[in-house]
Amino acid sequence: MAAEEGKLFVGGLNYDTDEQGLEQHFSSFGPIAEVVVVKDRETQRSRGFGFVTFTNPEHASDAMRAMNGECLDGRQIRVDHAGKSPRGARGGYGGGRARGRGYGRGTFLGGAPGCWEGHPWVLIPPPMSPRNQGGYGERFPSASYRDNYDN
Repeated sequence: MAAEEGKLFVGGLNYDTDEQGLEQHFSSFGPIAEVVVVKDRETQRSRGFGFVTFTNPEHASDAMRAMNGECLDGRQIRVDHAGKSPRGARGGYGGGRARGRGYGRGTFLGGAPGCWEGHPWVLIPPPMSPRNQGGYGERFPSASYRDNYDN
């Protein structure tokens, strides 16, 4: 049995979650060999992910199925076998975080029930104004933009 088979990646951690808290949440599934919360080298602040290594790979699989998508310290976590990524390789241009216009707008509707209620950065959708609701055909169904200039 290789230790890597029992190693889980835990992403989406609250920045205040430490090794002891992570171990406490996962220890009900079986004996744990190691818990690591990855920290920034310079600031020693959590980077929001970590690893839990179980002594038995079957316990790791049970924990992954039970804890993936659950709420831990106010954040919905993602649990997967270490070294596997659902979207291919991480990093590089466009990898990791969303980029481009509109990022961070609107209300976050995902998450475990009760996980996001009352969270200070849950956003409300921006109000719609007439100028961002479409073209002339939607505002003036029988008109063309040229109608105003032909007279």
